[in-house]
Amino acid sequence: MSLLGTVALMFLASAVVMPLLAWAYASRALAPCRIKDDPGRKVVGPRRWFRVVGNGLFSAVVVVTMCILGERWLVHGGSDGWLVGTWHTVAILLLYDFLYYFLHRFAFHQWPPLKRVHTVHHMVRHPNAPDALFLHPVENALGLILLFACIAALGPVSLVCFGVIITAHSIINIVVHCGLDVPMLGMRLIGFLARKHDLHHTSMRGGNFASITPFWDRLFGTAE
Repeated sequence: MSLLGTVALMFLASAVVMPLLAWAYASRALAPCRIKDDPGRKVVGPRRWFRVVGNGLFSAVVVVTMCILGERWLVHGGSDGWLVGTWHTVAILLLYDFLYYFLHRFAFHQWPPLKRVHTVHHMVRHPNAPDALFLHPVENALGLILLFACIAALGPVSLVCFGVIITAHSIINIVVHCGLDVPMLGMRLIGFLARKHDLHHTSMRGGNFASITPFWDRLFGTAE
């Protein structure tokens, strides 16, 4: 499979997970599992979907462009054993989460130009899955550039490893915005992450800045 074919699979996985979680959030059966009902929600209708769909398309353009321009720094032509592949995957995602923590905490929440950019995402006080893409395109681009820079810094990696990394990044970003805490085995971690991120969305003055794991927030004293 080619690099762009791997990227296409990632977008396909995201295109399945996002509407599935959006349907779950809207279903009556799971209404008691919603982290927070938001009857006064301001971001609705065409305004919401224009930005969500636009950012989905923009993400595709940015990702494909970076793959074309940076393929030799991102992936190699061989395959890795499971140990090397696991190391690459975990190390790159942890490096990304570490750097994103500081980008989010200090640039998006304290530096005025990017704070105004990030305020767009915080217009949604209690998100559900599609709101993962309700953000300013500058924030969208910076997050993707950071992820690809981390892959290049510790790579190149195998094509399989690359696919796992970008898919995990995309799915986790959707999951933390899902707005659901389902008390079932296997779903508790999702609910835990979604609750922490929902709390982050309620204010520009809160904590919970990391994207993938709460480790960095606990380490630096910003966990809520």
